[in-house]
Amino acid sequence: MGAFSHIPGLWLDVTRLVTRVGRDALTGIDRVELSYLRDALASGCTHFICCTTRGYLLLDQRGAAHLRAMAEGTAQPGPADWLSRLAFRGQRTRHRVEASLRRLAIDRCRPGGLARLLQRHPTPGRVYLNTGHSNLSEKTLTAFAQPAGSVIAVMVHDLIPLTHPHLVVPEQPANFAGRIERVRRHATHVIANSAATGHDLARHWAGQDAPPLTIAPLGLDPRPRRDGTREDRTFVMLGTIEARKNHALILDVWDMFAQDTAPEEMPQLHIIGATGWRVEAVMARLLAHPLLGRAIFLHGPLSDAEVQDHLARATALLFPSVAEGFGYPPLEAAIAGAVPICSSLPVFRETLGGCAVFVDSADADQWKETIEQQIGRTGDSLSLGNPRCSTWQEHFETVAAAITLRTLRERP
Repeated sequence: MGAFSHIPGLWLDVTRLVTRVGRDALTGIDRVELSYLRDALASGCTHFICCTTRGYLLLDQRGAAHLRAMAEGTAQPGPADWLSRLAFRGQRTRHRVEASLRRLAIDRCRPGGLARLLQRHPTPGRVYLNTGHSNLSEKTLTAFAQPAGSVIAVMVHDLIPLTHPHLVVPEQPANFAGRIERVRRHATHVIANSAATGHDLARHWAGQDAPPLTIAPLGLDPRPRRDGTREDRTFVMLGTIEARKNHALILDVWDMFAQDTAPEEMPQLHIIGATGWRVEAVMARLLAHPLLGRAIFLHGPLSDAEVQDHLARATALLFPSVAEGFGYPPLEAAIAGAVPICSSLPVFRETLGGCAVFVDSADADQWKETIEQQIGRTGDSLSLGNPRCSTWQEHFETVAAAITLRTLRERP
């Protein structure tokens, strides 16, 4: 039985997953929405809404279960339908996913027809829940705001496009600012994935009317540590290659190692993750690097099992990110027994406490010194201990309790 079983009027937005199926390994936000989808299915939820390139689809348990299977890789999107072929995009994965879901949808409408679709499916005590930073448009939120007393709960993962606009694509800050403003005006409750995100959000909304905020740390169900020999010169970077992840700094560190370290003594750097936005210079540097294939290894996105294999062998995870809303990789590394070496961000001190080593994200010399200290000390890795992570069940219970309380307040 899922945590949301006592909220029978739940409508879960799954728009983000629809856009992500068949692409590279799921990002942190993708994984969150997938976890909510799993629990909503287990809770008996019968309303799953998504915005597609042709309008909105309403899925029941059957359709949502198929979306889950596609997101998990146990089912593949079917062939394109006539709507996809009309736009000459029938071979694109997203359009094939949408076509697969259209065949299973219990109702659908054009982009301007959401309010009428909701009228066709009256749901006592309806609660709209959006956890993916997607589909937060004016038409979506105003449609779900009716009738009076409706509950709109939105999860905010970070404010990076607003706090670090130079690290994202040019149009994203303005688009994201509009999204967050619509959340402020329409949401009846906001969920933040960390106290750090909650602080950023409160500061952004200072002096304005804003919905109540619940801090609900994301879930992470611990896995047993894998047996195997930990390699004392092996280090991992995990996550999408993008400007804020600061791969360039670690390449600087490896260049420094190459100047004063014999080739046979060089630490090994394994870079795991998809290629993101605005990283042409870093990727060009990586692909032309003289250490590539000898002391630097570029793996691209890997499966969860392959990632766990790397973390089971590594001395440490290097995570010099300059901005995060939560950050899964350091937690996963700590649980796997690899030392998380992280930038000194408030969110990492919140989630990891004394279970990580913190380094200035701009100081290459300090990073090199810290990495040198870890070489040969794999036996000390366990001394940092495991962080106290919320399980998904605990996270869902926190969110469900907040929604339930808000629902009671909003009902006439």
